[in-house]
Amino acid sequence: MVQTTADLKQLYYQMLRIRRIEEAIAKRYREQQMRCPTHLCIGEEAIAVGVNAHLSVQDKIFSNHRGHGHYLAKGGDLRRLLAELYGFAEGCCGGRGGSMHLTDLAAGFIASTPIVGGTVPLAAGYAWAERNKKFDTAQGFNVVAVFFGDGCFEEGVLHETMNFAALKKLPLLFVCENNQYSVMTRLSERQPDREIYKIAAAHGLQAASGDGNRVDEVFTLAETAIANARAGHGPQFLELHTHRWPEHCGPNEDDELGYRPPGELAVWKQRCPLLRTRQALLDGGLINDAELEAMENSLAEEIEQAFQWALQCSRPVVSSMELHLYA
Repeated sequence: MVQTTADLKQLYYQMLRIRRIEEAIAKRYREQQMRCPTHLCIGEEAIAVGVNAHLSVQDKIFSNHRGHGHYLAKGGDLRRLLAELYGFAEGCCGGRGGSMHLTDLAAGFIASTPIVGGTVPLAAGYAWAERNKKFDTAQGFNVVAVFFGDGCFEEGVLHETMNFAALKKLPLLFVCENNQYSVMTRLSERQPDREIYKIAAAHGLQAASGDGNRVDEVFTLAETAIANARAGHGPQFLELHTHRWPEHCGPNEDDELGYRPPGELAVWKQRCPLLRTRQALLDGGLINDAELEAMENSLAEEIEQAFQWALQCSRPVVSSMELHLYA
């Protein structure tokens, strides 16, 4: 559980940082200079922050098409993320991948891909390699975490991987960000009425469910799950309920399209993870308006400088096209 005021402030700051970066990306995306599809995680920041708070650089994560928050919370380089969105050579994938293909080996962020379920078996392979290393009695196993949405739970590869992970007792954390939608289709129209985490438990995983918009709850659930995986107790599964605010792909809101029931988005906005945490800090006298303003100013400066750096970068040269090819 969150132990100190400093811990809660840091969690709030990290969520605020992701929110402001995503908002800045949405604003600049309309300038038509970022030409890659971009999936924003506005509304879902607590999951990335709460889970990654317990992971070291030696621990690894794998993400999906909506991976900016995971990348930033794991310590990924903001400037290189932005350069990647613009398709510049200094981007974290050399300008080749865009928003949905991110990597930062120095931070322990191995990969994200747009293929639903595509990183799940890769994460298991990495976790198997960690499992086969000599167990460190002081530190335990390095942990691998893989993030995916509720739509991924319909992919056979996820169930095959959970079975393998349980069989081999892999130090692997499955994090299901259940935002109730796959593009524009509600969960109830895609899956029978049962709780996802209970199916994971039936595969032999230690599984739990929680409110993905409460960073303190995510923090506590992740703390237990990661400690279990690190200690050699096998794979863990977290189903965390949340909601994305923008359209599935792009910088805009799309509530007018009508695929959400009337008022649903407004209800989730009232459950905003940032507002909840900010209010808890204010109610407890743990933060004041001056500190909040200082956070905003610091982030605004960091983000502006990162964009300025990214926009000074260079296009990949034609002679580099054959680099980094594996097939």
